[in-house]
Amino acid sequence: MLRRGPATPVFETVRLEDGRVRLWEQHLLRLRRAGARGRQLTAARALVDVHRTATRGGGSVVLRIDVEARAGVAVRARPTPTAAAWSLALVPGYAPGDAAREQKRADRAWLAGPERAAAAAGADEPLLVATGADDPVSDECLVGETARANLFLVDAAGRVRTSPVDGLLPGVTRAWALEAAGAEEARLTVADVRAARAAFCTNAVRGVVPVREVDGRALARDPLIGELAAAWQRLP
Repeated sequence: MLRRGPATPVFETVRLEDGRVRLWEQHLLRLRRAGARGRQLTAARALVDVHRTATRGGGSVVLRIDVEARAGVAVRARPTPTAAAWSLALVPGYAPGDAAREQKRADRAWLAGPERAAAAAGADEPLLVATGADDPVSDECLVGETARANLFLVDAAGRVRTSPVDGLLPGVTRAWALEAAGAEEARLTVADVRAARAAFCTNAVRGVVPVREVDGRALARDPLIGELAAAWQRLP
């Protein structure tokens, strides 16, 4: 059978800084696993290379790489966001078992509601919870990820945990942080979030992002988070 490409449009977002993309081969591998063809991956490499020269010497840009099902590849650039700790709001929207969310699909309209709810609460990002849109968020509800990043919790004993990939995007930076932090995968609940000493998020644009508060509850800045952020910055 002729392989035409991904069944639905997918994309990757990366940070190109000083001529390098951290964990670049892992991003390409995720595109391949989503169905991208060899020539589409070759095109993605070439288009990213066009931007490399402009960032050498300390420049930085965010690139979005779109791969269509039967078309080519497009790369769009935008400015790098300012680094800052995030505030999160617990919002319904996590769907364990939804395998479609385990690919970075271009159609992300399902996030519009959670993002509006988080903005209304004065938060930077929604922290998605497995409950009905009209149901209250309780301590027993499972917690997934934010709209743009995977979540890691640091508990009172210093243990670092993150939710398993089950209806969540298997983030490239998440995979790196799992090993770098010696983290464990565990089904996290709202109760775990409320008891956490510290928390951080990971994605390919911002790297390791401290969480300053969840639903208005302030969290500590664990030294491990700063160490991980610095280690991500040093990645080739």
